[in-house]
Amino acid sequence: MHVHLNLSCGLLSLAFLVVAAVLWSEGAVGMNADVEWRASWIWKHQDSYTSYNDTIEALKEVELPRVASATLRITADTRYRLYINEQWVNDGPSRSWPQRYQYDVIDVGGYLRPGVNSIRIIAKFFGIGTFHQIPQEAGLLAQLEFTGKEGESIILGTDESWQVRTVPAWLANTPKQSVQMGPFEIYDAREPETAFENAQVRYAAEAGPWKALEPRDCALLTRIPFSFKAVTAANVVKKPNATTFVFPTSNWLYDDIVYSNHHVVTTGAYATLLEMGEQGGEVVVDADGQTAYVEGQRAEGNRFKLPAGRHLLFTVLTEYWGHWRNDTEIRLVSDDAVTFVNPLDETADGPWCFIPFSPEVLYRIADYEWALMPKEKQVEIERHIRRTLEEQMKDAPMAETFAASFRGKARLIGPRESTESPYYLFTRREVIQGAPAPVEHPETLLSGGQPIVVSPAAQGDVELIFDLGEQNIGYYEFELDAEAGLVVDLFGVEYIAPDGRVQFTDRYRNGMRYICREGENRFLSLMRRSQRYLFVTLRNQTRPVTLKRLSLVESTYPVNRQGEFTCSDESLTRIWDISARTLKLCMEDVFTDCPLYEQTLWVGDSRNEALFNYTAFGHADIAQRCIRLAALSLDNYPLVQCQVPSTWETIIPVWGFLWNLMSWDVYEYTGDKAFLEWVYPYAVKNLRNAESFADERGLFSVPFWNMFDWSGIDDGHRTVVHNNMFAIGAIDSVLKIADVLQKEEDLEWLRSYRVRLAGALNRLWREDAGAYPDSVRDSGEVSTRLSIHNVFLPLLFDIAPEDRKPVLVEHLLNPPEGMTPIGSPFAILYLFLAMDKVGLHDQLIERIQQAYQPMLDLGATTVWETFAQGQGGTDGFPTRSHTHAWSSAPLYFLNRIVLGIRPEAPGGTAFAISPRLCGLTWAKGASASINGPVRVSWTRDGDSLNISAEAPAGARLRFEKNDSLDGLTVLFNGQAVL
Repeated sequence: MHVHLNLSCGLLSLAFLVVAAVLWSEGAVGMNADVEWRASWIWKHQDSYTSYNDTIEALKEVELPRVASATLRITADTRYRLYINEQWVNDGPSRSWPQRYQYDVIDVGGYLRPGVNSIRIIAKFFGIGTFHQIPQEAGLLAQLEFTGKEGESIILGTDESWQVRTVPAWLANTPKQSVQMGPFEIYDAREPETAFENAQVRYAAEAGPWKALEPRDCALLTRIPFSFKAVTAANVVKKPNATTFVFPTSNWLYDDIVYSNHHVVTTGAYATLLEMGEQGGEVVVDADGQTAYVEGQRAEGNRFKLPAGRHLLFTVLTEYWGHWRNDTEIRLVSDDAVTFVNPLDETADGPWCFIPFSPEVLYRIADYEWALMPKEKQVEIERHIRRTLEEQMKDAPMAETFAASFRGKARLIGPRESTESPYYLFTRREVIQGAPAPVEHPETLLSGGQPIVVSPAAQGDVELIFDLGEQNIGYYEFELDAEAGLVVDLFGVEYIAPDGRVQFTDRYRNGMRYICREGENRFLSLMRRSQRYLFVTLRNQTRPVTLKRLSLVESTYPVNRQGEFTCSDESLTRIWDISARTLKLCMEDVFTDCPLYEQTLWVGDSRNEALFNYTAFGHADIAQRCIRLAALSLDNYPLVQCQVPSTWETIIPVWGFLWNLMSWDVYEYTGDKAFLEWVYPYAVKNLRNAESFADERGLFSVPFWNMFDWSGIDDGHRTVVHNNMFAIGAIDSVLKIADVLQKEEDLEWLRSYRVRLAGALNRLWREDAGAYPDSVRDSGEVSTRLSIHNVFLPLLFDIAPEDRKPVLVEHLLNPPEGMTPIGSPFAILYLFLAMDKVGLHDQLIERIQQAYQPMLDLGATTVWETFAQGQGGTDGFPTRSHTHAWSSAPLYFLNRIVLGIRPEAPGGTAFAISPRLCGLTWAKGASASINGPVRVSWTRDGDSLNISAEAPAGARLRFEKNDSLDGLTVLFNGQAVL
């Protein structure tokens, strides 16, 4: 059998793509589906099923009668793309824990036809840990359940009859995209297709390492074509005079899955011969912080002046800790002629070899376990590693001795086992001023859908910069006619400064590489990426290229925008709009921190985003899903893990306590008591485990990542005050849950724990400063540092006695000199919640304008991770991430305060309507509820205010007076109320 690997299937009609997101079985929401599995886990037969970046194609052709209904259950470790009859159906699966692994349930009846049908699946096993998945082994599982028009019943599952083959075009030995994500995508279309063979059955459906299979518990993602709006520039760019190599080092050190912990040793040495021409020359070894020797010597700045001949470069991986160190990137910069030769075998195809050091130093320690480890044990491990490295560097080898010393120890690296660094070439590019790009009217590709011809440029590579007009996330889709070997590099960025400086994406390789075959090339990327601006660079070009199509396929959670907000202040309206767009872009199968850098379910971020979602979109399934995923981390860790499901095993206690708050929030929104019953044991477990970490003062005290905000809080100690304040907030939430569920057996303990924590905190009160300190240092000394966070948190969580509240409110309005301020829009949510609680509503709206107007002034289409020029801004740029939904607090507060929509009972059954004027003349909008939107509009005309409000059937509305309405005549739904 021979089936051409057709990658053009993404070039689909708009109509299909728009509806694709809803082709999801609502029955999949149940957590314990009763499924008769006849399918088996399959893969291609091979020696190892834990290989890095392993891609296969699986194919099944089946003859079917006319369809009445058809459902496909499908999952994979780690990712799949499904085509039926060459129509793109879905990418998946949703993220989940191995002990509760999820499959997608898809209504596929619309893709099937009478006669022969093909089911084709591209499956990729990452073979390395991420912040999204915990890979186990390569595996693919799919089961079609078909009912025909005449009542025929067919169940077809993956088994040995399926045809499978490797897909070498997706290069395997690429670096990771980032520590959070999977492998960087490089596709070489020149690679010949391999032959199909019968699949290898690995396990019965429920017998593998993926346990307790359950259906996906939220909607499938959208696939909506999104066009670029403009061509920002057409440049000729010069590559740096550098030769780059990226090696997947950790995959050669360990024979199983490497997790994303900082405390995973990646060390060894790389060696090659630098052969200099007759004149010799200078070589700069940019080894990304590693230690380089040439002929046994080091050089200042790794700048080596070398005579003609061969010289051994020996690069020791001395940066042995760090979860960014899975791969090793070495850049050799020189204006002189340099040839690279393998020091073990000069005839070898690849110029490098790798020397692993003693396996005794290959420590792999979960970061939370390292934090709990006694200091003396940490020191012992560090010394052991350093001694080994020092031994290797004591007599760094030279060219004439290397082969004799390392033959049998060194590993030859083949030419397909490393790649160059496309991202380095992008970030070090130089735009050649005055060199016109040989392309005419590139904008016609966008405006008229007309192909454009790009000719080679003698001075360098041609670069086209496309602007989406706003931040977005999705798949790259393109079509071009080109020569074999033409390299197309695509990299996205969020921001280009007004002076033209490009804000690159730090260590995050936000792009991909495609290498053309001769003639027509069509491609749809496997990975979703985010950007506003896309840089497309053509390399190795010797003849004209015809670019026929370039677009993004937007892919997010299918949001239903119930919420709205507009008012007489255009800037507030715009702030609400960009906050809503940001939230949408940070919604996948979970709430994510950001669509570009991490795409990670950070538990603390998700609490913020869920609150904002309840106003703007009203989706409970994604919120409950995030809560479930975080809850299940307690099966493995002492406290809720801070990002889940993840192989970075670290804990931020505040994030776990926010998870407790989030569990109550979702009940307030939905009234779903059954979900409370499910989450309750986990909620109690998180707090009982927290109680076990009490110090002699009775305070929660842990050596974990004790952050709350990027602001300079004195939090580098075990006993941190804001941790304890959030613990009280968590207790209050669980008390409310226990009360609803009538869990009398826990109420007394919860109340007692709260009293003990609050008492311990209040004993830290500094009467002289009228504030709580930041921490108790590990020496036992109470910190002298004060932060605004420990002003608003005791107000928010009712920790401070009544007689202390006036001074805390005064500090909110006028912070004392030297008090650490808010550092991020994440933390400002909790400041705003406290201000709302104590009645500082007008000041809250003013703070929103002050914080977000600078984003509008710089043309932001989404809200940022940090404030303008705040903690996250570097190199003169205003922030790091320009799309960060933890900052979308205006969604919540503009509707709550300006529209005055305030829920009063769980499940959207009662609302108070109490709009504050805040200097506005009119406002209108809606807040989502579980039963539908609650709408409010109001208009002020002199001393009269007319308020209209409506709610879904069965929901009660009542007007509530506030002081901004004093002196006005107020009509509420036509009735005089003031």
